[in-house]
Amino acid sequence: MGLFSKKGCAVCGEKAGLGSKSLTDGELCKDCRKKLSPWFEEYKGSSSEDIRAQIEAREENKKALEDFKVTKAWGIKKYATAMQFIYDQDQKCFVVVEGPEETFRDRNPDIIRFDQVRNIWLEVDEGWSESGDQYAPKSNRILTQDKYDEVFWRYDFYLNFALDHPYLKQIRYPMNFKTTVIQVPQRFFLFKRGLELAGEYQREEIAYQADRLEAMAGKEDAFIRLGKYSDIIRLKYSEQSIPEHLVQDVKNDLYLKKIENVAGHVRRADRISRLILGK
Repeated sequence: MGLFSKKGCAVCGEKAGLGSKSLTDGELCKDCRKKLSPWFEEYKGSSSEDIRAQIEAREENKKALEDFKVTKAWGIKKYATAMQFIYDQDQKCFVVVEGPEETFRDRNPDIIRFDQVRNIWLEVDEGWSESGDQYAPKSNRILTQDKYDEVFWRYDFYLNFALDHPYLKQIRYPMNFKTTVIQVPQRFFLFKRGLELAGEYQREEIAYQADRLEAMAGKEDAFIRLGKYSDIIRLKYSEQSIPEHLVQDVKNDLYLKKIENVAGHVRRADRISRLILGK
């Protein structure tokens, strides 16, 4: 990076200066960088001509967005700056963009045709922390099986698109706006390492994981319901008070919602993969 370069920008001729990037034939200033795709990263392998071509293509993209007809937007609509996958079924193209469906054109997101997608895979980042705080750092300590149900498991989801595109090779789409934090209880002698979801998945593997998580949620719900019936019978003999039982009910409901949340991200990845690559 030409952090303090005094050379002129190879594209516009202005001073490159702070925040410039190195190209094969010079420096690229931060003002020209702002005109490029937010997904673009291949600076070192690009020439000034490549950058000029991209800037021109981005202007054409802005015009093409006027004819983009939204079929559906998939994503977290609760947060105004969450990422959305928005597609046009008739023209068989899509955009991945930050912000709501109503204003997505303002950001000039890159239109990607379905036939420009070579592959799609879901990447699940699974880790754990000793605290359930949303921003707690993941721990690198050795974790033994008997502690699995005491820690908080953390999940982030990224949908990756490998592309045949004039200036984009890959898009890594963060699917969840906030890290999903979940505490997985131990069942009898079964020690479960979180939801056991870490890894990368393609095509039918994504669908399998979505089915597995949804089945898990169903089994956990049945287990919790059975426990409630048992508690009603033995409550008068239990040392646990009614308020403690109510607190446990809240924890159980939250646990089920977290599994459903995780399953929802994976199922959305499956829908997008099938939409673009076919069944």
